[in-house]
Amino acid sequence: MKKKFLFLMTLLAVSLLALAEMTVYVYKKDGTKVAYVASTVDSIGFVDVNNFADGHEWVDLGLPSGTKWATMNVGANSPENYRVYFAWGETTPKSEYSNLNYSYSGTPTTLPLDGDAAYINWGSSWRMPTRAEFEELIANCTWIWTTQNGVSGHIVTGPNGYSIFLPAAGYRRDTGLSRAGSYGYYRSSSLPVDYSYRADRADYLYFESGNVYVTFFDSYRYYGLSVRPVLREIYTIGFDANGGSGSMSAVELNKNESKNIPANTFTRHGYRFICWNTKADGSGTAYTDQSTITPTANMTLYAQWLNITSMYVDLGLPSGTKWATMNVGAISPEDYGDYFAWGETTTKSSYTESNYIYYSSYPTILPLGRDAAYAKWGGDWRMPTREEQDELRNTSYTTWTWTTQNGVNGYKVTSKINGNSIFLPAAGYRSGSDLYSAGSSGGYWSSSLNTNSSYYHACYLFFSSGNVGIGSYNHYDGRSVRPVMAK
Repeated sequence: MKKKFLFLMTLLAVSLLALAEMTVYVYKKDGTKVAYVASTVDSIGFVDVNNFADGHEWVDLGLPSGTKWATMNVGANSPENYRVYFAWGETTPKSEYSNLNYSYSGTPTTLPLDGDAAYINWGSSWRMPTRAEFEELIANCTWIWTTQNGVSGHIVTGPNGYSIFLPAAGYRRDTGLSRAGSYGYYRSSSLPVDYSYRADRADYLYFESGNVYVTFFDSYRYYGLSVRPVLREIYTIGFDANGGSGSMSAVELNKNESKNIPANTFTRHGYRFICWNTKADGSGTAYTDQSTITPTANMTLYAQWLNITSMYVDLGLPSGTKWATMNVGAISPEDYGDYFAWGETTTKSSYTESNYIYYSSYPTILPLGRDAAYAKWGGDWRMPTREEQDELRNTSYTTWTWTTQNGVNGYKVTSKINGNSIFLPAAGYRSGSDLYSAGSSGGYWSSSLNTNSSYYHACYLFFSSGNVGIGSYNHYDGRSVRPVMAK
């Protein structure tokens, strides 16, 4: 037993000594790679040897964006090694690079991660650089053409004095390797801004001994180019219902990446979602739903809610009906708000007979399940009936005055009974993908069908500067909805 213990202790000591003498590599400020034993690395004032992600080294060049660059190409085992080439959007190297065997046909602004050769081959900590990151590398670094360990290329020195080496690896086309040793071609994740070239070109870094720039000419997407990864620094955007209910998955973005905020799916009874904010109390930065965001740190967006249970005006009408102060989808009385086809509860980019979905039946009064006011506002809100719209326009009860309120044309409807009023903006209507007559007329759906019409058209309140009446035409057009709350 004693001999076995001594053997294990000896083995442990040898292992610790081997670890202490393990060779590691750091980079001098001139970009050269130097081998050191682990026991001496801590005393060396070069690149931190802990700058590894998924087993691959990176260097902080002190760039304004903070982007960290890998020390070698994908597939290489040293900074000077050419090694492997990739077509744009493909993640495995090939023996032949031709248009006939090119497999990626998408045209995204930035290549998604499942088509990113750096991400797929090196792991989730890495990605291909964007065009903007290459341009930053050019604008902020010193580029010196040199030969390192027998390989031609550029030493790229950043503002902080640290460097990377980019070998002149050439490119692959068909089965051959071209211009290696004289030119460098490095893939970006970006497609050209000029859409006419997006189907067959991609932005790339080009250099030779006397030139360095980013272009998309003279190299097709199916060519095999080098990939020099950058560290994939991730920001997470979380979503807080802030008193509402439901769930929304967090969104991840690369540093400096912009993305549209996903559409809100939270709900809150008696409230309407109006926007996002970086503070729960709404005192931070506000973002409209689905707007573009470019985070600079991990962040949480809080849903902001408008209490709609008390957003009504009592005009003293005989029926006791109370009218909302604004349209569905609006954030103020003058805001046009959203447009709906009759019996549909979501908005559309185009309103046509062919995409109208409520053909199954034509009830005399629209059920709550098909009522846009109830669907969007909930509670006791609903679309008005024709009788309620007739009561509103009855000159015995109200005065209609064509006016401009906060720069918006429409009618101020004032009660003759108690003097209270509401404003109905002349929001026009939507047909196809266009908005018509905004500023000159308004059309507000009722929940009632025109039983006198053989076309089964729904009734709506119609007005222009000299006329207020009831119309019934094209139930598939997009019209405004002004909710009511019954007594």
